[in-house]
Amino acid sequence: MFEIPILDANDSLTEVELDGVTYFLRLSWNSEAELWVLSIENAYNELIVAGIAVVPDTPLLGAYRHLAVPAGELVARAPDRRDAISRTALPSGVVSLMYIEADEVADG
Repeated sequence: MFEIPILDANDSLTEVELDGVTYFLRLSWNSEAELWVLSIENAYNELIVAGIAVVPDTPLLGAYRHLAVPAGELVARAPDRRDAISRTALPSGVVSLMYIEADEVADG
């Protein structure tokens, strides 16, 4: 399991290697709904999935296993057990976007 750093911007694109595969994670702040939204692209910048609401302490990829999403799991860890993630909580690290590798998901 490891943390994915998030830029302090309303919209960011981060290249990450997850279980040996390159992905681009786009995090966008939706000011109207007051939540972070995740999109995932492959190494060729082809959209795999978009519009995933980032909810604290909830697995984000389970409903999208029929798509070419990462083999592991993405979770926004909130140690303070909050119900929502503010605009500043994710980039500041108060809430951490964590990737749980596929072998850890299978074991746990």
